[in-house]
Amino acid sequence: MKKYPFSNKTIKAIIAASIAFAPLASTGLLLQTSTAHAAEVSTVDTAVDRVTLIYSNLGEKELFNTVAAALKDNFTFTSDDWTYVLTAPVKNKMQASLTAVNTSVKAEAVVKDIATFVYDSNATNLATKYTAFKASASGQAIEKVMGPNSIDLILQLLIDTEKMVWSEKYEDKLLKALGDGTLESVVKEIRDDVIASNPAYAKLNTDLYSKMGTNLDGLLGMKNRINEKLVEKNLIKSTDLKTFQDAFLLAALKAGNPNSGSTPPVGGGGGGTIPPVTPGTPDPNVISLPEKAAEVVREKNPSGMVEVITKIVPEKVAEIVALISAEKNTVEVVLQTPAAGEKAKAEVPAALFTEAAKKNAKAVVEITTAEASYKLPVSEIKIADLAAKLGTTADNLKINIYVNVVNTNVKGVKLASDVIDFTIEAVAGNKKEAISKFSTYVEREIVGDANFNKEKSVAVRVNSDGTFAAIPTLFNGKTATVKSLTNSEYTIVENSKTFKDVKSGWAKEYIETLASKYIVFGKATGEYEPGKHMTRAEFAVLLVRALGLPTQKYDGSFKDVQGIEWFVKNGELTAAVKYGVIQGKGDGTFAPNEKITRAQAAAMIERAMKISFVNYDFNQLDKSKSLKDFKDAKQVGSWAKSGVEAVYQAGIVKGKGNGTFNPNGYTQRNEMAAILANFLVSAKLLDDTFNN
Repeated sequence: MKKYPFSNKTIKAIIAASIAFAPLASTGLLLQTSTAHAAEVSTVDTAVDRVTLIYSNLGEKELFNTVAAALKDNFTFTSDDWTYVLTAPVKNKMQASLTAVNTSVKAEAVVKDIATFVYDSNATNLATKYTAFKASASGQAIEKVMGPNSIDLILQLLIDTEKMVWSEKYEDKLLKALGDGTLESVVKEIRDDVIASNPAYAKLNTDLYSKMGTNLDGLLGMKNRINEKLVEKNLIKSTDLKTFQDAFLLAALKAGNPNSGSTPPVGGGGGGTIPPVTPGTPDPNVISLPEKAAEVVREKNPSGMVEVITKIVPEKVAEIVALISAEKNTVEVVLQTPAAGEKAKAEVPAALFTEAAKKNAKAVVEITTAEASYKLPVSEIKIADLAAKLGTTADNLKINIYVNVVNTNVKGVKLASDVIDFTIEAVAGNKKEAISKFSTYVEREIVGDANFNKEKSVAVRVNSDGTFAAIPTLFNGKTATVKSLTNSEYTIVENSKTFKDVKSGWAKEYIETLASKYIVFGKATGEYEPGKHMTRAEFAVLLVRALGLPTQKYDGSFKDVQGIEWFVKNGELTAAVKYGVIQGKGDGTFAPNEKITRAQAAAMIERAMKISFVNYDFNQLDKSKSLKDFKDAKQVGSWAKSGVEAVYQAGIVKGKGNGTFNPNGYTQRNEMAAILANFLVSAKLLDDTFNN
């Protein structure tokens, strides 16, 4: 049994320290090289190999390419801009030193070449570009001023600094510094420790100031001023600055602990003590595990596969539950990254679910990896029922939760993320019970390498035969929040769908967005037929797809549905009945091929709004609106009044231009696309990307 040396809190301290110490943070050469090779004596070759590995894990490539192009363009990022980055005193000192060694290189050119090198490099060309930079006029000028091999020495200094940050020597100090706000002083202590360890480092830091007018701390200011100019010129958004930092940090963390004694192969993954992290601002509602509340071990399962298991210590359950409150209700369990051919899982005592539910019925256990997170409501794990099925007591029950990247082939789609397998099982001895269905949406977050296209992307549940079904998804940058009622494999796909007969018009955006998300479909001819009236069966199927409802075998609910029709074959009709979306006629029929009226559509949408797990916010309804606003209000049947008023107050369905609602009028396919999209946006199941 191998226990990993760092707790989750320690890793967070290390991350914080890494950010604080890095002189060039998200824009400079020095951060990327700061986590270089873990050998006792770092060499330039091994350091470049390490940096190449980090770049191979780097996301946000399009954003970096945009910045690289801007920095290289003298008209976009001018000489005056580089003077601002350096500041006048540093520029004058640096220029004097450059002139003194008989070089014609300008100070602005030196900092420009360094920054451009960082943004313009990738895993394929980094080694070549590093060699080219050292041989360039700027590289040679630096070494004339600072001395031979000074660029490599800077690289080695930052390698050793990062190693020191990760070392056990500073573990307790970093944890304490996080709590009392003295992180900056501890980081300075680490840097001073490394500089004092080698006379060459001490001389380097002194020479940086005496010859270049700055030091390691001063380089941080240059990075900040580059950022300011990028934002000022509208080359990037201010929110992108955190994205830069997260991208480099996550890439370095994926590459592994430099003190672990092993380096994962280029391309990501890898073993060792790799701390997974998801970019973004920490959630104040998330509770980190207390010290020694979990241990990580590697064990072989019965099939011979190695599992990297994060085990919650049973004796720590009470301490974890004590941290849950009305405001802080999410317990985070961070999984270690498995090596190729391994799986990662969390092993959680059943008591954590039962006791957490007592403390806060809305408590969540969140399993986090670098690629995804899984937010599991404790109320969804029915411990007593599971124990009974397995013939045991709750005390002997454990819940295993797997979140892993898998190599599944999804037919006919363009993948925009890894395929992630989410699996839960209750275990007692050698008995297991799969947990695959839930009574509410269970959220998962999937992280991509670049920002997702909100209009063209959607999460899909991958079926065992390689087919798929769309699932409600919201996007925020490169994070997709997936809302699903089942466990399976999930991925984000990007799709662009157009129709021959929808070339323009007010409904084009609605139709193409829903079609790209695999909610609405056209005809085999490549047409959508926007002016054609929609049937009751068609709309029922649309709502089932849009809500991601699990399909079910037809149970003979209606007299006029045999069970072989297109809307029954895949189980959509039964799902619509089970979840209350449709009720049928009073005579026991469904009338699937009847044209759907506006009142019927409104009633079906209201039923969907009232499904418990949709968690629709009825407080957003505009109560100043009422059915009486319409001239034909009396034509709305009593069975449809609340539905018509609800969709009207929600802004899902509007009246006609003549002041009527036209409840008995039929709904065209283009109108229904807009109505469905408005409902999904209102229910927070679809991003509002519509220009309306």
